[in-house]
Amino acid sequence: MGKYIDNKCLYDFMNGKIKSLKEIGTADISSQKSDSDIVYYRWNFEFDADTDAKKVNNAGIDEVQIIFNLNRDIEWMVGENENDKKYQVVSMKKGYVCIYRNDNIGTSMRYKKGINFQFKSLQMNTKRFRELLKTHFPDNDIKNIEAIVYDSVQMTRITPEMYRILSELDSADKYKEFKGVFLDAKMTELTALVLFEIVHNRGEANSSVSLRNTGDTYAVEKLREDIQLSPFEDYDAESVAAKLTMSVSKLNRIFRELYGTSLHAYVQEMRLEQAAEMLLKMNLSVTEVALNSGYNNMSHFSKVFKERFGVTPKKFSERKVLKNDL
Repeated sequence: MGKYIDNKCLYDFMNGKIKSLKEIGTADISSQKSDSDIVYYRWNFEFDADTDAKKVNNAGIDEVQIIFNLNRDIEWMVGENENDKKYQVVSMKKGYVCIYRNDNIGTSMRYKKGINFQFKSLQMNTKRFRELLKTHFPDNDIKNIEAIVYDSVQMTRITPEMYRILSELDSADKYKEFKGVFLDAKMTELTALVLFEIVHNRGEANSSVSLRNTGDTYAVEKLREDIQLSPFEDYDAESVAAKLTMSVSKLNRIFRELYGTSLHAYVQEMRLEQAAEMLLKMNLSVTEVALNSGYNNMSHFSKVFKERFGVTPKKFSERKVLKNDL
């Protein structure tokens, strides 16, 4: 016997107000809001029974939604019934992204029990979307884009560039007081990439990357996020590949296709960035900084640091002293 989630319960569950209910399921949902009121969501949830989730309307909100379907093919309906002008049955494959305008339209979706669903999304007020277009496009282009996005749900594949930005958004906390600026820039960039693929209809033709296996792509995206947040951890390629149940060559190929560099080079870059930040902001010795950044060999650390920043770690740390003396 399936279950039904009404409007209030659905909103509470999907917006993280309800984290775990035995009669519904579990949810791990987080969000970040840019300074220009664009909201980025991460959705990870699972229901304990076949569940019909239905929103009779969008709470009176007129917004543009961009949804990245990461791990499961799914079907959902836009509109209350077939008589609705915007009624549409959307069959969305994993590894695809869609964009549409929900100007207070009802939506419904059926989730199978015991299956984990993972999405990421951008949501912005339609007025904000129009302001974004007005900032960057002439009137004729704006009309063309709005006609495409507003009339029906549009879909395309998630490209490597989109995966990269999604991963960067997930680790935005590292930018501290600059986080708001970073989120605005990345959310705008991500919106632009989705619109470009939709408008130019390149989604089906773009078969690069791990579109061969979006599960692998998502796993490598998560790995990159882990590296950004904890670069000091051990990311030995063989151990990482085994954990992700793929070969080392496959791991390296997907990582390079997604991010334009090797796994090893990316880890080193993140470690050196963290080391530089600690040298400037923390009262630690060069040895302590090296160890906390994942380097056990002091001479190797000094060498690669100088290659990256042009001075030794000790000289670099002296900038902090000079700055404080000014």
